[in-house]
Amino acid sequence: MNGKMNFFLDPKNRVAQKPSIMNYKQDEKGLYLLADKKFINWMDVHTFCHTCMDPLTFDNEFDASYCASCNEWREERCSDISCEYCENRPERPLDPRK
Repeated sequence: MNGKMNFFLDPKNRVAQKPSIMNYKQDEKGLYLLADKKFINWMDVHTFCHTCMDPLTFDNEFDASYCASCNEWREERCSDISCEYCENRPERPLDPRK
């Protein structure tokens, strides 16, 4: 491009104005993640699977969250060998329970 910069200015009498990014309602303020055509509030991102972006499910029996779509635990087992939750936890959350 020969080291030149070209600037194209919008005409002042544009017929269709784009809405401003600052046009939001009071309850819509904040930071969002757009994933799979869903808006996820940034404060809630930790409740979604990092792989498929589906909501996580919590299993009270094993005190851990998992993704039902991926069939994977999203929390590691703890290091306590006598932990009542982790002791009998299956490899995958949707595997048959003992």
